[in-house]
Amino acid sequence: MSRKKEGDELAGSRWRVLRATNVPQRFLALVLLLFLAKGIVTALVFPPYSGHDEVMHYAYLKVLVEGRVPLIPDLQAWRDERAQSGVVQPTFDHAPADLYKYASNHDGAAYPTDYVTPDWFGGEPYVVWAIHFGGANFYPSGWIYTGNHPPLFYLSMAPVYWLVKGLDLDTQIYFFRVATIPFGLLTVLFAYLTVRTIFPRDRFLAMTVPAFVAFQPQIAYESAMLNNDILAIMFTSAVIWMLAVGLKKRFPIWNVLLIGLFFGLAMLSKSTSVTTVVLIAFAMVIGLGWRNIREWITKGALAAAVAGLLAWPWFLYMMRTYGDPTALNRVSDLQSWWNYGGSGKGRSIWSMLSDKTFFWNRWEETWGAFGWRLIQLDTNSATLLRVLLWLTLFATVGLAIYALRFLREHRRGTDSPSDRPVDATLALAPWQVTALLTMGLTCVVAYYAILQFGTTFSLTQARYYFPAIIPAALLFMLGVRSWVPRRWLPAAGAATFLGLVLLNLLIFTAYVIPYWNPTV
Repeated sequence: MSRKKEGDELAGSRWRVLRATNVPQRFLALVLLLFLAKGIVTALVFPPYSGHDEVMHYAYLKVLVEGRVPLIPDLQAWRDERAQSGVVQPTFDHAPADLYKYASNHDGAAYPTDYVTPDWFGGEPYVVWAIHFGGANFYPSGWIYTGNHPPLFYLSMAPVYWLVKGLDLDTQIYFFRVATIPFGLLTVLFAYLTVRTIFPRDRFLAMTVPAFVAFQPQIAYESAMLNNDILAIMFTSAVIWMLAVGLKKRFPIWNVLLIGLFFGLAMLSKSTSVTTVVLIAFAMVIGLGWRNIREWITKGALAAAVAGLLAWPWFLYMMRTYGDPTALNRVSDLQSWWNYGGSGKGRSIWSMLSDKTFFWNRWEETWGAFGWRLIQLDTNSATLLRVLLWLTLFATVGLAIYALRFLREHRRGTDSPSDRPVDATLALAPWQVTALLTMGLTCVVAYYAILQFGTTFSLTQARYYFPAIIPAALLFMLGVRSWVPRRWLPAAGAATFLGLVLLNLLIFTAYVIPYWNPTV
């Protein structure tokens, strides 16, 4: 066979594969390619270790490849040892000295062994072993505060570490960042699969929801930095997809096993993923019928057993080491300045809910403030954030309108084809209603979780509710859809995609690039 004929047959085979896909699938492929390109650009544009906690994620990884998990020091034991021996050099796991230069933009060459500074990490490019903050008591510095994180993310990065450990630190970080992008790609894929499960024939949602997830500025950022958030987001998204499938098929055993598997992996990615148990319980109880106690208890127990088998070694280790499954008590002692000044008096959930400044800070972090609140989107003007807020309110009102329309159609109580609603998204089966309620509950639980964290720590950040990105995107786009006449949906979908692309271009050109390159 000639090479030309072989080439023609290969081209023909590829064309047949392409023709076998539908429009949403082709669009998904485009979105994934754009997400990959954006992730690579993001990984390269941001300077080394400028992402939130990248220094300490690297430090954790370095200790892990040595065969253990970093140990968080006991404050009182450290103080007693320091008082008795006078030794400043730490006996606990700490960040390598080479990483201190990334703590600030200061220039410095000296590496003193003891330097008193008003901040725990010093904000200085030299090693700090002991500090005091707002008082005479000393605190250990440089300890690996990510040490209470589960090890799954770091285990996934270990092969990359062995490949690049011979390179300089500035170069290594770019390889780690690129290695996290597949987690974001899978999150976008799960968004598509979730929508296609709940609304299998709705092209508008099948195309706009994955696009929303892919072009939400912070999701792409999370998946292009060295951090474990994106892995937790990915596995939580997998659980949400499996819950939608389970509601549709009444939770067959294979589905329950996968729910338990993904839930366990989510908890091994980040301990805060434990809140996902609320969603699983709700979906199973309502989806199977609360009267069918034996069925939902049996299946719920099976999912819990699978997740528990995966996660229990880690939580057992934490309990034995710290007497606390999260070690937050020890972290609270060591970071008293983030624990409301060490007063132990945190904020109430209501005080945060009713605080406009608190809300606005979380809103800004949802769309920008990349890194440790570095790049403020409303430094000069809050116009962009206000526009995004008005668009969200527009979608929220649309979602309420959709709910009212559904209730109106439901009250008709007829199966006559002539009485069927024109909009197929209003003709919902009971399992679809439960699926949408589960999506809404996911958003509520995710936001409540950061409020609960804020009752103890003043470190509350918007990225803590990003595991709910798929439910949020689905409800947002469903709200937008309710405003649009059926014949205009293709145009609305195109406008949504274009708007998301322009949003990312605006944020990068108006905020990100000028921040790191002020002369550009």
